[in-house]
Amino acid sequence: MKNYEKYISKSAIEKIHEKSLYILENIGVQVEHDKACALLKQHGAQVEGHLVRLSAEMVDAALALAKPTFDLYSSTLDKPLTVGGGSSLVGPASSNIYINDDGYIRKMDDHDVIRQFKLSDTSPVTDFNSINFTVDHTHMSDDQLKYGNMVTALKYSHKPACTARPNMFNVPEEQIYSEYKRGIDLFKAFEGIEGNEKIVHVGLMNTLTPLALHGGQIDMAYAICEAGQAIWLAPCGMPLMTAPASIAGMMAMTNAEVLMGYVLCKLINPDCAFIYGNTSGSTDMRAVQLTIGTPETALVCYVTAGLADYYHLPFRTGGGLSDAKDCDIQAGMESMMMIEASVDCGADFIHHGCGTIGAFNVISFEKFLMDEEAYTMARRMQHGVNCEDKLFLMKDIEKTGPRGTFLSGRTPKTYRQEFFMSKYMNKEDPNQWQNAGSKSVRSVLKEAVETRIAAYTAPDISGDRLKIIEAYLPDSYKESI
Repeated sequence: MKNYEKYISKSAIEKIHEKSLYILENIGVQVEHDKACALLKQHGAQVEGHLVRLSAEMVDAALALAKPTFDLYSSTLDKPLTVGGGSSLVGPASSNIYINDDGYIRKMDDHDVIRQFKLSDTSPVTDFNSINFTVDHTHMSDDQLKYGNMVTALKYSHKPACTARPNMFNVPEEQIYSEYKRGIDLFKAFEGIEGNEKIVHVGLMNTLTPLALHGGQIDMAYAICEAGQAIWLAPCGMPLMTAPASIAGMMAMTNAEVLMGYVLCKLINPDCAFIYGNTSGSTDMRAVQLTIGTPETALVCYVTAGLADYYHLPFRTGGGLSDAKDCDIQAGMESMMMIEASVDCGADFIHHGCGTIGAFNVISFEKFLMDEEAYTMARRMQHGVNCEDKLFLMKDIEKTGPRGTFLSGRTPKTYRQEFFMSKYMNKEDPNQWQNAGSKSVRSVLKEAVETRIAAYTAPDISGDRLKIIEAYLPDSYKESI
């Protein structure tokens, strides 16, 4: 039995798929891109203006081309990462525009952006790194504005910067394809990749829920797929706002959106690597806000796992998600629930993995470290109890006997492997803690953040590789990193 079956049966997954096919055949998806509509029509879709309806046969033909895994290459790695098969690759919080600064929420500046990047780069939990888009555009050329963040991530990360991408904000829609393609070419040149034989970039495509694909997103998908790179597509439905008022209805509708995007990508390039995604959550109707730290958001993870399993695709869902506004009890409760679900459902690609609060909009550096602990605990739970003969330690029991003690000498390797040891959570006797100054976990985390960021050292990128990207690096980043 697959882990997702604890919450949804395979027959229910098939039913969601059937309902999605009904939506695709009878309701359709708005595909706001003339070229894409023509391509879909050429292969049998019914197209009226930009409204596209797909037959079950078109969906089945595309799903026959599904790749359950693919290799991700990076000059930072000795060997490629495999995406899929329960790879559980974690990335940091991303695209947040606010930061919780010692209990006060404010807009981020470039100094915050760089500190966030360093915190992720030194993380023992994150497998890939990214950097938020710049805030201060003073003294930046047009090329630096478009590609500065992408090449900064490439130059200064010790981890794959696979999700780094060109900044297409404020780029006219008719230029998005060519400018994004230029960014991928730059990415490939830096990584020493010629042609389409290796994947170094994982591009992002979001649906425009309900039931629409935006033209600019489709332009990026064309550039990504034609370049032989990987693409993930993820909707984010809000029940009773942009999605029906039930989990089943929301998942059937958003799944139809993903399938439309998947079919289009496979028509652009039948060999493209595709990551199935869904990050839909709940809606708090009292505040009329998206909420992502809810049991229903966790259930979305399991349904996403079931659909990806049905389609034989790697998938992205979950993360260290919370609606809290501070690194507080709410943040801990919600993120532990979401991280446990993300790990338990077997998510292959976990974006917004550490540090997210405020429904994707806010970063907390202290929570970043707290989330790292949560992943370690969740993964320890997944390993379960090992009952190999050697781990019964019968000789130790015989030697110690009744009323003895097993404490002697250094902590044995077996203990270190079997038992979780927290870096930050307080495990002292209450009197010890109080006599030492009653230091809160948050204050411990705050000190650890500064230690971690100070420990960052830039990798040595020089020679021809530096020449490829040097003109695109913002001066402010070169001076501050």
